[in-house]
Amino acid sequence: MNPIAYLISQGFKVTSDPARYKSGIWGLRNYTVNGYNYDQYCGGYHRAFDLVKYDRAPIPAVFDGIVTAGTNNFGNFGCTVVVANKNLGYQVIYGHLARPLKVRLGQRVKQGEIIGFQSNTNYQNVRMDSHLHIQFQKYGYINGERNFVCSGINPLTINIAEKKYKAAWLWSGIFETEHVINIRDFPSLTGRKIGITKKNVKFSFDKLYDNDGFWWLRCMDNGAQVFIACGKKTSGVIFTKTALYGELKRLDTSKGKE
Repeated sequence: MNPIAYLISQGFKVTSDPARYKSGIWGLRNYTVNGYNYDQYCGGYHRAFDLVKYDRAPIPAVFDGIVTAGTNNFGNFGCTVVVANKNLGYQVIYGHLARPLKVRLGQRVKQGEIIGFQSNTNYQNVRMDSHLHIQFQKYGYINGERNFVCSGINPLTINIAEKKYKAAWLWSGIFETEHVINIRDFPSLTGRKIGITKKNVKFSFDKLYDNDGFWWLRCMDNGAQVFIACGKKTSGVIFTKTALYGELKRLDTSKGKE
């Protein structure tokens, strides 16, 4: 499911779709009323979706993430929240929200958690109807207000289907592979395969998962957070007694279960 489909499933209606503007160019809108061009700041572009439910309708987070820089009670989109998800590789701007903000910088939010309320706040106090402005970007800092405000990508290719796992522990340590193992973007057999390990490679890990009949480790690989299945789970056999696809060089269980 993509983020817009998710919002529609929550009762929102699309009122502005970047793929359907008269220009035929994705995001080029030039929306003008009574001589005022609402898109002039971005050279006529509106690289975002607008949706409505009702004034002060609660806005759910479309995916997990951290409330990050760009959030400002008086930003270009009025009361604004930005949520970034490094693992997913995207960040999302929620604009024109009601004041005061419901979330704070650095706060972790889950998909479906309310991050604000539909409203019509904006930087220049321009007359506009209450709606949600939602804009998606690749994950990462964007330098400059205009660059940040005016950049946006098509969210219809983003898959935000909720991914779940059976159980997890905040155990950490070092695991050395003895076999070639698939590297995935989520601790599940449905996770996207993004590479393979080599034999006799050491991985530092900071979380252990039980999912899909395997034990999974959350590791760092070339600066990215990844997941590997380190052994098949056998009913009645605890992790430390499992025949793994490698060797535990170190294990710290002090932080316990998630």
